Amino acid sequence: MKAQSLKLKAQSLEGFTLIEALVLLFIFSLITVTFYSLFSFGIRYIQDSKNRLGALAVANEKMEIVRNLKYDDIGTVDGEVEGNIPQDETVIENGRQYNVHTLVEYVQDSFDGMYPNDTAFEDYKRVTVTASWNTGGVSQREVKLVSRFVPPGLEVANPGNGILSVNVFSDQPGGTGIPNSVVHISNPDTGLNTQKETDASGNATFMGDKVTESIQKYEITVTKTDYETVNTLPPYSISPFNPVDVHASVVIGSINVTNIVQNKLASLEIATVDYLDQSIDDISFHLTGGRKIGTEVEMPNDPIYNLNTDSSTDSSGEKDFDRISPGQYKFYLASSVTDDYELIATDPSSSYEIIDGKEIYSTSLYSDQSLTWKVKLADKNITSIIISILRSDDDSPISGAQVNLKNSFGYDRTQTTSANGKVFFPTTSDPFQAETYDIKVTADGFKENNSQSTVNTNELKVETIKLTAQ
Repeated sequence: MKAQSLKLKAQSLEGFTLIEALVLLFIFSLITVTFYSLFSFGIRYIQDSKNRLGALAVANEKMEIVRNLKYDDIGTVDGEVEGNIPQDETVIENGRQYNVHTLVEYVQDSFDGMYPNDTAFEDYKRVTVTASWNTGGVSQREVKLVSRFVPPGLEVANPGNGILSVNVFSDQPGGTGIPNSVVHISNPDTGLNTQKETDASGNATFMGDKVTESIQKYEITVTKTDYETVNTLPPYSISPFNPVDVHASVVIGSINVTNIVQNKLASLEIATVDYLDQSIDDISFHLTGGRKIGTEVEMPNDPIYNLNTDSSTDSSGEKDFDRISPGQYKFYLASSVTDDYELIATDPSSSYEIIDGKEIYSTSLYSDQSLTWKVKLADKNITSIIISILRSDDDSPISGAQVNLKNSFGYDRTQTTSANGKVFFPTTSDPFQAETYDIKVTADGFKENNSQSTVNTNELKVETIKLTAQ
């Protein structure tokens, strides 16, 4: 008995020692991970400080070169203010590559009045030197130096120079001017090829030696991370349609304003399902919409959008359209699909029209929205019925109509028509019999309609009922 007690005590001590070892290992691992994280952070901080000091040195050197130039020589190659300073350079400093961008621009100061009261509107030059470096992947950091250079003496009017003001804003609900959008502008006739960011109000103004009179030749491209890219286009007939955003013009003696809409991107998922919300794969469709970029030249001047594609859902019954422009989108099934399926409705419910025999559904997509557009389909080879309720005077669909379907065996269901005026039976996985059904349709403002329809086995019956207004 004593020997057994000693054995149990030894086992207890052995177990306690193992727990202590595990606790010690956990504490050691925690300390190691914490130390490594602090060490890594310290290394990154030191490296970032080194890179930033290098960028400052590069930017300072560039600015010192500008400070030693005569006022009339301060300008950039292809920039709005003409000169010999390169707009973009690659500089190596302490083994690190830096991209150096130099922007020289005239500033119109309100102190002595604004154009047209102030004919010498190019009051002084502002030079911005930006030195940026890559931190790995697509991430970049930068330092920026800004200096002001005033002319030696009185301001001089340059009658051949013009003003081009570009306003970038969102037309979405609550939309305002878009700051920090990059506005790139070029004109081969004047030699202009430069860019700058919009200010807090969404404006970027260009003036100088290469902003001269030119009609619909200033090509503008506006970009910003997570926003749509907008390009102006040449007028018809250089473009095959009438563009919404045409290349800008500059007319001397006036302030030339170009307004450009730029919205945050959105995402749209098309999901094809049956009446039980089970996915249906490999459904071909056509989708068009997003940003309106123009209109057709010939009547009826149909709109042209930046997304216009034929596509199909995958094996999961889904198709994703990521990073697309917000706007109105229209959807219809490919003709090869309509041989096997009938479209019941879409969710969310959408507006509906028939054009050239195609049932076209539309929905709205807003900035920064992720929308799943569910398309419900009926297999033409199952025992079922689609009932379409139309107006008797113009054959337009009636939404909100109450459709009751029943037979002598106790089937009794009521559904409400959607925007396309349709309802589908059955509504559940319960067996739906091939029978003759009584149909009762009521809708506000219309006379009640009673009729019958016979549903056959393994066949989708399509029934159309027209209501007469009261």
